[in-house]
Amino acid sequence: MLVRSGSLLLLATGIGSLAGCADPAKPAPAAFTPSGQSWNLLVDRLEVEVAYVAPKAAPNIDHSLSPTPTQAAELWARRKLVPRGAPAPGTIARFIIRRASIVETPLATPGGLRGMIVDDAAFRYDAILEADLEIRNATGFRDRQISVRQDASRTVKERATFDERKAAWIELTNDLVEQMGRSFDQAIPANFGPVLTY
Repeated sequence: MLVRSGSLLLLATGIGSLAGCADPAKPAPAAFTPSGQSWNLLVDRLEVEVAYVAPKAAPNIDHSLSPTPTQAAELWARRKLVPRGAPAPGTIARFIIRRASIVETPLATPGGLRGMIVDDAAFRYDAILEADLEIRNATGFRDRQISVRQDASRTVKERATFDERKAAWIELTNDLVEQMGRSFDQAIPANFGPVLTY
């Protein structure tokens, strides 16, 4: 964690793996829903900016998901960051999604007898989410900033069905945004005290 000149840089990493095909009896995971307390900010409004432009081509798959990591991160911001009015008019909070990518990497799988018997991991999905939360005054000066980078990954077995892959993608997106949210939940009270109200 690095704090310098009124800004905070927070790096967080979480790596998980889906070790095996999804249980057929297991229900499909629900799309991301923000949890925990909301943050009441002494600002006139919240602006959400998507600075990330999805490549919409392989090896990226994030653009084809529903919701996309970008949409899930935006939902988190709009549910959790609540403008309550600023003592100094014109103060705003800006939530900026810098990156929200998921990349598919094929993995080497054995052939021969082992390939027929063992259902090895065939694809790895690496996700990165980068977002900033800024407080800017009426002149546009950035008074405070928190920057978060979150990483997560999953592997999917060679014989996984499309529904099993889709479940893994939803779990990966949920994990990515949940961990981003926990990072912001820790950093906001520690660094945004003067612009918080309860």
